[in-house]
Amino acid sequence: MKKFIWPIYLIFLQKVDSTNHYIKRITLKYMKNWTIVWSINQINGKGVGKNHWDTEKGKNLTFSIFLKSIIFPINKGYIINFIISNAIHKTLFIYNQNIWIKWPNDIILLNKKIGGILIENNVLYKKIYAIIIGIGLNVNQIKFDKKFQASSLKKILKKNFQLEKLFYELIYFIQKECFLFMTYGEKFIRNYYINHLYMKDKISFFEIINNNYKHQKFTKGIIRNINKKGNLIIEFKNDNKLYSFSKKKIKLIF
Repeated sequence: MKKFIWPIYLIFLQKVDSTNHYIKRITLKYMKNWTIVWSINQINGKGVGKNHWDTEKGKNLTFSIFLKSIIFPINKGYIINFIISNAIHKTLFIYNQNIWIKWPNDIILLNKKIGGILIENNVLYKKIYAIIIGIGLNVNQIKFDKKFQASSLKKILKKNFQLEKLFYELIYFIQKECFLFMTYGEKFIRNYYINHLYMKDKISFFEIINNNYKHQKFTKGIIRNINKKGNLIIEFKNDNKLYSFSKKKIKLIF
């Protein structure tokens, strides 16, 4: 196991409703930086919005990290998503190079979703002073509800993974990515994220939500970039113009 950059404080739970909820129930001012809550049986995992993260007991990685060492302005909260996405990508790239980051917070292996990230920020005086990072990664589970179009490392790569080994690899790369951000800044982190973005520069099909762009609800376009607000930049095929979307305004279908 590689040596961590900062000490971690691990709380291991046999069963929990949600690792993010567990951290939120504790008074944050008393919680140590790099506290990590890991459970082998998360029964009510949270996804983005009203989504849930369903997971089979003992087969996957579900954990949350509490951070208060990096303070962001409120309009830069997306950076932590870049950091975590990059770190997961770098961890899994060792096992297979067909791994991609799907904007804004999914991990894709051979066109199948195998992981997701949920970040909850605590804001004070227009600054993010504490961050709860929830990570769900499908590892050894092989049966999934078809409506979720999910898969796992084992199902795709046809091999078993040691959960503990993979967990500590992920933590190491997350800490390393935080260090790289603190050393080289936002541009360095954003460039890696953009270079490993799923379906970048390829024709894709999108659903436009809250449509103020005079485009059809379902339309073709090409992901071109991520701007300095963390928004997705898309070129639509019907007019060849670039448009900016926040994560609640557009959805990549395929």
